[in-house]
Amino acid sequence: MSEYLSPNLGLNERVLTVSQLNAQVKKLLSNNFPLVVIEGEISGLSHHRASGHYYFNLKDERAVLRCVMFARSASKLSFQPEDGLKVLVRAEISLYERAGQYQAVIQHMEPHGEGELRLAMERLRAKLQAMGWFEEELKKPLPTFPRRIVIVSSPKGAATRDVFVNIWRRYPPVNLSLQPTAVQGQFAVSEICSAIAKINQLTERPDLAILTRGGGSLEDLAAFNSEQVAAAIHESEVPIVSAVGHDVDFTIADFVADLRAPTPSTAAELVTPDAKDLGIRFDEYAMRIEKDTRALVTRHKTVVAYITRRVRDPKKDIASNKQRLIDRVRSFVRTQKQTLTQQETRLAQVQRALNQAKPGVRLQHYRTKLNGAQSQISQFVSVQNRENRTRATLAFRRLLQLEVQVCEQTSTKFQNLQRTLIQVRPDTNVKHFQTRLDGTRSRLEVRVGENIQSAKTKVSSILKNIEAVSPLAVLSRGYAVVSKPKVGTDFGEIAKSVDDLRPNENIETHLSDGTVSSKITRIVKKEHRDIK
Repeated sequence: MSEYLSPNLGLNERVLTVSQLNAQVKKLLSNNFPLVVIEGEISGLSHHRASGHYYFNLKDERAVLRCVMFARSASKLSFQPEDGLKVLVRAEISLYERAGQYQAVIQHMEPHGEGELRLAMERLRAKLQAMGWFEEELKKPLPTFPRRIVIVSSPKGAATRDVFVNIWRRYPPVNLSLQPTAVQGQFAVSEICSAIAKINQLTERPDLAILTRGGGSLEDLAAFNSEQVAAAIHESEVPIVSAVGHDVDFTIADFVADLRAPTPSTAAELVTPDAKDLGIRFDEYAMRIEKDTRALVTRHKTVVAYITRRVRDPKKDIASNKQRLIDRVRSFVRTQKQTLTQQETRLAQVQRALNQAKPGVRLQHYRTKLNGAQSQISQFVSVQNRENRTRATLAFRRLLQLEVQVCEQTSTKFQNLQRTLIQVRPDTNVKHFQTRLDGTRSRLEVRVGENIQSAKTKVSSILKNIEAVSPLAVLSRGYAVVSKPKVGTDFGEIAKSVDDLRPNENIETHLSDGTVSSKITRIVKKEHRDIK
């Protein structure tokens, strides 16, 4: 920028280069029109193959607007733009500085007819979300191994056939049935609601129901964006899986349903386990259980053999004790015989001595002593016999008690061993592995819940960014838009300069919370000068 004094321009008038002026104009446009929604007809469409950018004009009966849609936004289009197509676009108003051309940078584009349907869908989605119908706490859990599944769809639809074929292929034991209904047309909404009500009234309720149809336009999917169908899904006691359209298709039914599947085939995979995988997993569990059981049995056999070697046979102890008793009895008898022999020998000796002496008195005296000795000997023998019998009886009793104790100890050890073997039964291990499997499933559910919460946070952040760049947000900061009333429009014709207005002309001033109608009484145009 250069500065100089000129009588025609005024003192210290600032001179702008073309690029500086264009940059300031671009900044003004971006600040005042960050995002706008524009309706128009495509003309002069040009697709740059190398870069992927679209260049075209939007026109109506009175004006033409130059537009550009860069490759990043163009890659998200769900249709092929063409000349003459009426569209709704969301764009940022900017200036192409190099050529000094005013243009709209398109961020999103859709056919005009679908645009109205999508706006209605967005309004309903916002309403139901505010009512809390999308909350994860309301989602009913789906069984891991379902027994009965009902398909709610058209009997002639390819999506119905895909769901049936894939479920039967993956999980043959499941009981499948069809609840026929229209999925498109004027009767589709009432028939879908009636079908959902019928499956909730069945005597044997299914474990879940799959609401499905193939892809299509927003008009084709209109029934699944209705509030009546959303209410039927919300009130259903049977878990509902929504499998409507393709990956890019989202409907209100998807948000209200207990689970959303991107495609009908994916729904079949999400609600049923793979029988082949289950067979492989059960075979692995059976092999592992068999291996562990064999190892456990081998280990306990070793323990039993060791215990068997350590435990003495009670029959051997009894035979040994019997032999010892017999030996003691024989020894006792032998001792008694020896004692009697000795006593008889002494008696004979005494008798011989008496016979030799032949004194009458002494003989009588010795006879008396002999009688006393014989009486003592008899008493002694009797006492010895009683004691020996008592000892023998006690020995037999001890042997019997020992035999009972040994038998009881052996029985107790075998009972303990039997209880140990019972405690290591295979069904105990199966329950243990089932508990571990349930724990793993719970951790997976927690991880999935965390991922869903993270996605919610991201969506909330994006909505806040969109609201920040909304034109209504600009008005809420104290700005206003002046327009001239125009029949057939809500916003009128925007006045961009005082040159567009005339005295006594009716105007409307649009604020963030309403519109003010007034009449112009005076127009004062200001000259902008930079005085340094």
